[in-house]
Amino acid sequence: MNMINLKNLKYEKSGVKISLLVLLFIFMISIVWFSFSKPGKRYNVCFESVNSKSYTIEHMYLPIKKYPENVVQYVNEIILGPKLENSKFIFTPGTSVISCFVRDDILYVNLTDDVLDRVTRSSEIIRGIELFKMNILNNFSKINSVEMYIGNKSVFNYD
Repeated sequence: MNMINLKNLKYEKSGVKISLLVLLFIFMISIVWFSFSKPGKRYNVCFESVNSKSYTIEHMYLPIKKYPENVVQYVNEIILGPKLENSKFIFTPGTSVISCFVRDDILYVNLTDDVLDRVTRSSEIIRGIELFKMNILNNFSKINSVEMYIGNKSVFNYD
């Protein structure tokens, strides 16, 4: 009778070892799968906080594109606004991009006149322009400066 219990114990120990090896194998496959299936390139966006004078940083993953298409894609995304409720929009909601392109490492952005409409949950216009430029320059090292236009009219450069 003691022999049977020892045999069962040996079978249970080997079963536990096999189970642990299977779990370890599945874990390793999931790590490899995650590393190859990332949703895209990670970008950071700084928004003003609604309740205080601080800032919130959001991370977004955008599909990988070559320069300068990635810059245009980023501009279109940050114009849409924050995902978090405690963050202010950089520009008034409804603002859209008329044109956006890069030439000689200078980003030219032309926004609709909706920027001039004031909404409580958006940054002041001058602060929004500063945040917009800061976000672009922090995420794209090839961009040397940002030229802003609102309704096809040049925005005064505060740099």
